[in-house]
Amino acid sequence: MLQRKRGTECMRRCVRAACLAGALLAGISGGVGAQVITEFAAGITANAQPDGIAAGADGNLWFTEFNGNRIGRITPAGVVTEFSAGLSAGAYPVDITRGADGNMWFTEFNGGRIGRITPSGVITEFSAGMTADAHPESITAGPDGNLWFTESKANKIGRITTAGVITEFSIGISAGAGPAGIAAGPDGNVWFTEYDGNRIGRITPGGQVTEFSTGLSAGARPLSITTGPDGALWFTEQTGNRIGRITRTGVITEFSAGISAGAYPFAIAAGSDGNLWFTEGSGNRIGRITPAGVVTEFGAGITANAGIDSIAPGPDGNLWFTEFNAGANRIGRITAPPALAVLENPQPGSFHSGIGLLSGWSCQGPNIAIAIDGQPPLQVPHGSPRADTAKPCGADNSNSGFGLLFNFNTLGGGSHTAQLYVNGAARGDPTTFIVTAPAGEFLAGETKRITVPDFPVAGRTTVLVWQESLQNFAIQSAGP
Repeated sequence: MLQRKRGTECMRRCVRAACLAGALLAGISGGVGAQVITEFAAGITANAQPDGIAAGADGNLWFTEFNGNRIGRITPAGVVTEFSAGLSAGAYPVDITRGADGNMWFTEFNGGRIGRITPSGVITEFSAGMTADAHPESITAGPDGNLWFTESKANKIGRITTAGVITEFSIGISAGAGPAGIAAGPDGNVWFTEYDGNRIGRITPGGQVTEFSTGLSAGARPLSITTGPDGALWFTEQTGNRIGRITRTGVITEFSAGISAGAYPFAIAAGSDGNLWFTEGSGNRIGRITPAGVVTEFGAGITANAGIDSIAPGPDGNLWFTEFNAGANRIGRITAPPALAVLENPQPGSFHSGIGLLSGWSCQGPNIAIAIDGQPPLQVPHGSPRADTAKPCGADNSNSGFGLLFNFNTLGGGSHTAQLYVNGAARGDPTTFIVTAPAGEFLAGETKRITVPDFPVAGRTTVLVWQESLQNFAIQSAGP
């Protein structure tokens, strides 16, 4: 999704034509891989400047036209329709996302409003409750069923219900933070970037804000943010020319290897292939980064000086992106090869204790194996139903799940690695995880009951009980 500050600043929009004079954008290589890039221009009004993009409930993709002051819709086949009725003049729509109500919701940067457009193209605008000239920027569907958005000029986080009721939050956000990107986290909270404050923020559904900066390089300018397949949040560092990763507890890691100098990573999204995909506004490329941090760049097929902007997964399993510059004015598509095999457990950086699952899915089988710490691979049963893998594996090949009960305590405490093998060939990068084991291989005769307040969300309480047979804690109840 698209995020950046407007006004007189060119930094966030250094990827635009006015800031790109002298940039070396011609002759970009397509990188390594079989990705195919296709561009679509038919049906997009001249100089519309396509901006944010997101998949809709109707099986199409929807995008904003910043200069054209319209909302566009493009089918997976590339047929474009534009809508403007009901959108105020000079609104400058920026970001867009799908709401829990099945409609698309978007921000109006200059209009100071939040807009809603139905699948049939009916637009409604909301502004009551929003600070004047707030400059709403990025928007996301929250875990609470509401829409959450950043206000870059007002220095606030906004929330709007699907009925249009707006609430703003500012307590806990440092002065001059410049909230930019925003995304729903896997922890039931909403996470956002502070472009000017050089921090990552987290806000609970109740509005409590926590800021994180340790591990983030000075002057990084974090911009776009999304939830990754590993359960962490991933973000772009526009000036830092890096991709960042932050865990739910606030531990930040930065990646720069493989990103071309002066690329200016802009927007980022999780792909259907289990990787993260990002745009390079000045590099004129699409980047891909694995959960292990391996970067590949693709540029062949992208118009020179395109001003690549937002990126989002489409209903077809591919990644779709916008080309903002007037000379391009297109919607692009890059094919994402299906993830033929994914090790889902253990996750990178995860903690394990006691008996758990080595699990995931693979389109191919039946010879699935997992090697722990380089030891001989353990054979893993394959073939359990996984309806969610019908797209990458095919509807007739959805019995793709695999899993094996495993006592993590036998490994001993500390860091360990797991490598997935399919039919004898390694798939993906080794996963590093941590074991926190009690004394001895098996802990017998012990009982424990723990109450965890404000989990999974503020105001709720979860009760955990020790299960000897599994050698770990299980949720007994989660209530008010």
